[in-house]
Amino acid sequence: MPLARQISLTDGRQLGFDDVGDPTGVPVLFVHGSPDSRRSRHPDDSLATAMGVRLVSVDRPGFGLSTSHRTATLGSFADDVIALADELEVDTWHPFGWSAGGPFALAVAACHPERVSRVAVAAGLVPFEAYSCPGILDDADAGRHMIAELGAELGPAGLAEMAAPMLAPFPCDLTLAMEHVTENADALRLTELESVPGVTRVMAEGLVDAVSGGLDGLIRDLELQVESPDLSWDAVTSPVDLWYGSRDTTAPVSFGRWWVDRLLHGHLRVEPEAGHLVAMTRWTAILEQLTTQR
Repeated sequence: MPLARQISLTDGRQLGFDDVGDPTGVPVLFVHGSPDSRRSRHPDDSLATAMGVRLVSVDRPGFGLSTSHRTATLGSFADDVIALADELEVDTWHPFGWSAGGPFALAVAACHPERVSRVAVAAGLVPFEAYSCPGILDDADAGRHMIAELGAELGPAGLAEMAAPMLAPFPCDLTLAMEHVTENADALRLTELESVPGVTRVMAEGLVDAVSGGLDGLIRDLELQVESPDLSWDAVTSPVDLWYGSRDTTAPVSFGRWWVDRLLHGHLRVEPEAGHLVAMTRWTAILEQLTTQR
């Protein structure tokens, strides 16, 4: 299957993606974290092939091969990937969002429920409004507290301007990215990186891709983590599998509980001893549930 493809959208922007796995399989739309790209997925695409999964990993605007979109929203991303579905002759997506990609995967289901069968969210972030819930950040790390505090103090643009340079080295090459991925990892993250051969490299490649055209994609991503969404989570009518690691401090289990309370058909699964890389360490289990359950 071809890698590094692009389609032209109606407004002239390019949308980049990799189309791997079984070309006749169940179509899964993988939505990366931040700052990441379509490369930031499990390093072994043959797993998708063996499971009968057509895995389409997409670059959000401003990352990788996708043109930046200064006024992008969750809803506009949902429209983008429906245009991609039409181009690829995909009737219904099974979106799979990891970390910052979680709300974007859910947005596809909210905006185009007729084009989504089931959703998987692994270590998904929550909207900014959730941070006001008592106790939701009790198990969160300093980075998440920073987003909550600076977002409230500085607003979307101010937070993005301050936080973007902290989250991604720029300019960035593979050597610098490899150092960034490992040196910023705690003991649990290092253990998870080592448990999946090749994942450190694809995470580094994803980081290089994420900032290859500048920081615009990351800046807009951070702004959207503070801005109110342009959709209603009540509109998500498909089943949603919520995968969280019991030891994740970037997206603690409390985030999963927040989503369960707001989604019509959300099902929380807490993985013992797992951290923020739960998408990679539980990759096949997530894909199996996403593509075989009804």
